[in-house]
Amino acid sequence: MKRPWTNLPWLVPLNVFYGVMMLIGWPYYLFLLATRAKYRAHLLERWGLAPKFARGKKCLWVHAISVGEAEAARTFLPALREAFPDAEVVFSTTTLTGRERARKLFPDIPVFHFPLDLALPVILALARVRPTAVIQVESEWWPMFFWIAQLFGIPVLCVNVRITEKAERGYSWVRRPMAATFNAAVAIGVQAEVYAARLRRLGCHAGRIRVTGQMKHDVVTFLDSVPGADAVAREVGLRPEEAVLVAASTAPEETGTLLAAYRIARRTHGELRLVIVPRRPESFDATAAAIRAAGLPVVRRSRPGQVDGAAAAEPPVILGDTMGEMMKWYALARIIFVGRSLVHLGGSNPMEPGALARPLLWGPEMFNFPVEGPALVEAGAARVVRDAAEMAAAVEELLTRPDLCRQMGEAARATIRGMQGATARSIELVRQTLGAVL
Repeated sequence: MKRPWTNLPWLVPLNVFYGVMMLIGWPYYLFLLATRAKYRAHLLERWGLAPKFARGKKCLWVHAISVGEAEAARTFLPALREAFPDAEVVFSTTTLTGRERARKLFPDIPVFHFPLDLALPVILALARVRPTAVIQVESEWWPMFFWIAQLFGIPVLCVNVRITEKAERGYSWVRRPMAATFNAAVAIGVQAEVYAARLRRLGCHAGRIRVTGQMKHDVVTFLDSVPGADAVAREVGLRPEEAVLVAASTAPEETGTLLAAYRIARRTHGELRLVIVPRRPESFDATAAAIRAAGLPVVRRSRPGQVDGAAAAEPPVILGDTMGEMMKWYALARIIFVGRSLVHLGGSNPMEPGALARPLLWGPEMFNFPVEGPALVEAGAARVVRDAAEMAAAVEELLTRPDLCRQMGEAARATIRGMQGATARSIELVRQTLGAVL
């Protein structure tokens, strides 16, 4: 293990760099404070004036960046409190949206803002919180925080970590200080071996790394039906005998391919209906316009019964332009296309639709899921389609073969079940690494 003072030589140039950046950026920062409320919110906490917590108890400071990381901690925090009932657990986030989500997920746990990665805010925050240990979920690699915590003898443990290809390329430009940051952690639990390999290439000691899995998979539920799905079907005009292709969490650039594939498949399968659910609300209007421009009618979930566009013989394409109903759309689907995968965006999460035992289709760009994507394809639960012709051919085969739909859905569930258990492995890593101080 490295001595706590090993990183002292890095602290001086980092503080000089931060000082120069502050001198340059101070006017812009003041402008942001004056014009944007989100930068003023919890300003004192950002500058290190974190809440003071009960003295005389062990304190576990858990940090998650934003909403996604808070969701990843959904199973971890209850398990952590059960494993260490005598310790106080406190929670921090970097973003306002993450803070709001954490307060809803963990209403009985104190939530506050993570400090800016400057020496004084970090020292103040650590002095006020006085954590026995810090556990970061899908870690932010803030060098000042890691090095000062190490200097003060406060162990920092990271769980559910992933390092993207883009991040690896970026960190490689500052490999030595980043390696020092990684190695300031007492242990790093990663989601998959591919991330462990990237950390090793960046200089992280192999002995610090454990492959524990993705904790978000532990919240996936295996349902045969979703309450409210039948009501949605009635409101948008879907009939029980129709076969629904749901294109979920799509990017605007994928709409044309989806519509072309739908038209091809409907030539032989007139019972086919298409539902498009864009990933972002700001894409709703553009997607509706693209459907109309293609000469197809559209009915929006937010305006049931109102059909816009050409009065065509074929039924309207359905646009899912509401929030919080994705599971209902999945439940109505015969086949699910996982969006953001035909363009270079890395794909959307395939686990929830797979858990509903639906056959999955996606494009070649699923790099956000380097473990899950290949595993589901290898298990026969998913197929990769590269264009409208391949998508239409896959849809036509699945509509012709209900047995294949069933087999793919069962394979998806079995594969996802095999990926669960990361929360328990992460808790065991905490026990092994922090047991002496807790």
